[in-house]
Amino acid sequence: MYASAMSYVQQNQGQHNHPIDEDSVQDAHSQVYERGSGGNLPASSLGSAAAAQVLKKFTSGGGSGGGQSQSQLISMAMAEASKLFDQHGGSGGGGKQDAVNSAAMTVMKLLVQSKGGSGGMLGGSNSGGLGGLMSLASRFA
Repeated sequence: MYASAMSYVQQNQGQHNHPIDEDSVQDAHSQVYERGSGGNLPASSLGSAAAAQVLKKFTSGGGSGGGQSQSQLISMAMAEASKLFDQHGGSGGGGKQDAVNSAAMTVMKLLVQSKGGSGGMLGGSNSGGLGGLMSLASRFA
């Protein structure tokens, strides 16, 4: 499942620079994590909510900090999306793979858009975009 999601992200690199609908991501995150009512969301929105939660944890110190690579953040988001799908069922449409794909793509888009391009590590000497990522993640607080 995770390998398929990573393949999906790699095969759809053109989408990495498409603007993300931050309001939709924020709404999905709020519905799942604040109101606990994610059951009527489509699987793709569960994935977006999972991605937002992982980024929120990362930027609030809930992660291990500067050592997180893009692939680690994507992996964490995919695992969170899988867990959310199991909890809420995604009765709004789509399957578990859709939730996992959405989580991976949402993290990738947020990373690319916060850095102004793709890079390898967050928090390293060359990150440059951590402030942008933290700014985006602060919307999910």
